Amino acid sequence: MIICMAAATIGFAVFAYLFLTADENIFGAMVTCRKETEAEQIKKTQLELERLTAKMKKSGLQDDKTLKKRLKTLQQNLQQSQKKLENLQKEKVGLQEIVSIAGYRMMQMLHWDGGNDTVKKLYHQCIQFKERREAMNYTYYILSSLMGNVALGFVCFFTVLGLCLAMGLGVRAFLFAVIVLILFFLGGYVPYDNVNTVVKKRKEEIENQFPQVVSKLTLLTVAGMEVNQAWKLTAGSAEGVLYQEMDRVLVELNNNVPPAEAYGRFITRCDNAYTTKLATAIIQNAFKGNAEIVVLFRRLNSESWLEHKHNARRRGEQISSKLLVPTLLMFVGIIIMVIVPVMTGFSF
Repeated sequence: MIICMAAATIGFAVFAYLFLTADENIFGAMVTCRKETEAEQIKKTQLELERLTAKMKKSGLQDDKTLKKRLKTLQQNLQQSQKKLENLQKEKVGLQEIVSIAGYRMMQMLHWDGGNDTVKKLYHQCIQFKERREAMNYTYYILSSLMGNVALGFVCFFTVLGLCLAMGLGVRAFLFAVIVLILFFLGGYVPYDNVNTVVKKRKEEIENQFPQVVSKLTLLTVAGMEVNQAWKLTAGSAEGVLYQEMDRVLVELNNNVPPAEAYGRFITRCDNAYTTKLATAIIQNAFKGNAEIVVLFRRLNSESWLEHKHNARRRGEQISSKLLVPTLLMFVGIIIMVIVPVMTGFSF
């Protein structure tokens, strides 16, 4: 017990040292990242509220209990996010920010900068759904939150273990301490894992939407339309991740961003072999007219649809393999239900 409380005291002292020695740049970076995250969440919630309200009015379902409950939940989430943003603007930080600041200081002491493999890998994922500056801030925030939660988790682990041993709980003391440690670890790991989930979902959507996009571009350019105009019409023809990224290219071009840079960012954000080929072809053939572009579009169209069929087949095989284990378990269960009564001499 004494050893546990001593370890907890040392751990808390180290954690406090990490937080107190963090400079203003670390504090500013963490607060800025939290502001960006909450502002983005507010924007998404407002859009979802507008769509849900419009849907309820259009379909005459204002009294639908399920939709009203969903509307109330969104309004509560919006208020919470707005309150958090107001506190952050006043530089009022909570436990979450304190943990992240201590974790950031730990990363700084371990020299985890932009050259670190873990930082580079996570940044490459974050830049696919955030702007370049925001992606770097978010990368450090996610990693610092993970490290800070793990460090604080160990402090709480020894604290809970020491208190439980003092209460005479025996083996259960270790169990309670491990549960606390796991909770803190999950608090830092879930946001980190969520980045992988977001990126994976984006890639799947882009892969599914690309054949449709390139088909529209091919059709419009074959009809004689300029590539820029075809891109604009295609971007506004449907909703989805790839269409949103195409819209972002148009916004950047309208803001006088060079085409090579705008399409280069499109390549980075999409991170897909076919979108890379598409954007590269547009950049390389910007001054050669539509003749060669049409040939490239047709080739990409054929390749992407063929790959789409292969992906659909692979997904079907994956689903079949996942269903194999439950099917075998059910089969074994049926066999047991048949054999056991026979072996025990019981008859229906």
